[in-house]
Amino acid sequence: MGNLDVMTTLLVKLFGIDPISVPPPVQLLGFTMTAIWVTFLVWTAWSILRFVFNTAADMFEVSQSKQRIVIARGLTRHDYEQVRKGIRAWRLLVVRYGSDDYLRTMAGESDRQAGRTRYDVINMKLALSNIGEVTLSWKLPVHRRLGTQFRCYADIREGGAGGEMLTGMLRHYDEIEVLPAEVPSPTRVYFLLKRFRVVTAADGVRQNIVLPE
Repeated sequence: MGNLDVMTTLLVKLFGIDPISVPPPVQLLGFTMTAIWVTFLVWTAWSILRFVFNTAADMFEVSQSKQRIVIARGLTRHDYEQVRKGIRAWRLLVVRYGSDDYLRTMAGESDRQAGRTRYDVINMKLALSNIGEVTLSWKLPVHRRLGTQFRCYADIREGGAGGEMLTGMLRHYDEIEVLPAEVPSPTRVYFLLKRFRVVTAADGVRQNIVLPE
């Protein structure tokens, strides 16, 4: 069996075939299974290496920028608790690194890989100060060369009053632009932050972009 590949050897043992005269169909099946197995191992190794490389690249290329914004003023503790109870979570959606125009027309292979769609979710922290200011704070990942595209949203609890109060509150604050709901009775309220540039993605969706540091 010294000239047989691994899978053919296993088939020979499994079916009790004489290793000296292995039928051609069994040899072909064994060779095919060996080729598939080797291909799978190579693909797995390549996927692991690519994941490690991309993770390492993100660690070196992406920095965390602490952000804080006031989204309302003059709220009482009661009003704040009503909003807080009606909202399941405040989140930021990292769409991709880089602008669509650059990635489509000028980026090389490494930048296109870095600028792939991500949809990473980052939690934002809501707080009420002693003077009635409601603030959102979070850490924004900023790609040092490409910048970062993102959108913010609030997950609304079903049946709660938080959605209506939130929308009304945000619409009256000039640092926030509430985006129109795309479906009736939405479970999310998307909004843009006016302190950052606004771009329109290839699919027509408007979102924030923070430029490279």
